[in-house]
Amino acid sequence: MSINRVEISKKYDVFASVFSKIMIAFCALIFAVMIFSVTYGVIGRFAHFVRQPRWTQELAILCLVWLCFASAGYGIYENKHANMTVFVNLFPPVVKKVLGILTYVLLIFVNIYWIYYGISLSSLSSMARMSATGWPQSLNYISIVIGGVYGLFMTIGRLLKGGANA
Repeated sequence: MSINRVEISKKYDVFASVFSKIMIAFCALIFAVMIFSVTYGVIGRFAHFVRQPRWTQELAILCLVWLCFASAGYGIYENKHANMTVFVNLFPPVVKKVLGILTYVLLIFVNIYWIYYGISLSSLSSMARMSATGWPQSLNYISIVIGGVYGLFMTIGRLLKGGANA
């Protein structure tokens, strides 16, 4: 039984596309909650008929943290993550290919670290509560785990497809 790289690549493309659509929809929902929270907080400062809630700033910061980590994998999926190409473009194509692969290997380690670190922080902060909402502080750190899992899947897929130019 042989492994067909084309078939694996097609299955990965379907998986990555569906996973990315789910994550982008999730990020859009988080962004909508953040917009509501900030808007409500600003209205609460100036309109006397709206009580100025303390939770709006805390919720907006929580949403921002989630947006940063949950959307990071999308940059890998679309090959739009930060690249330093100033020096790389000076090298021949073979060296560029090797550097591209090394980039994704490094991203795998970064995402594994995110998962490990996020789980550690979540468990350490599970008893702490946010001051305004009373929600567990670990909600901030679960976003690191989810972003790490998403980024790891997208990075492995990019690596299987041949690195930066895939």
